[in-house]
Amino acid sequence: MRFAFSTLGVPGMPVADVLRLATDTGYQGVELRAHPEEPVHPLLGMRERAAVRQQFADAGVEILAVAGYAQVAAARDAAGEEELAQELSELVWLAADLGAPYVRVFPGGGERPAA
Repeated sequence: MRFAFSTLGVPGMPVADVLRLATDTGYQGVELRAHPEEPVHPLLGMRERAAVRQQFADAGVEILAVAGYAQVAAARDAAGEEELAQELSELVWLAADLGAPYVRVFPGGGERPAA
């Protein structure tokens, strides 16, 4: 069985420290919180993305997912839908550049009827 953790629980932790935590405690994977205040986020440049991917590869730790904050079920107007599409695209590209197979989003939409 493989074990992983999310950096949601260690906000702001530098990538090197995340990798140290993973390897020192026997984790094989990490979900990266992708918020602008984090070391890894959608505005990160290509060079930095490649460096993060290489750091994880060198440590033998897999980036399992990027955890974004897009609220996919939240009520929004047409402009809001365009913003959501852009946000999702940025998260998907970040995940792809890091070699992560998944993007995790939040449902939002708590004010909407369940139907």
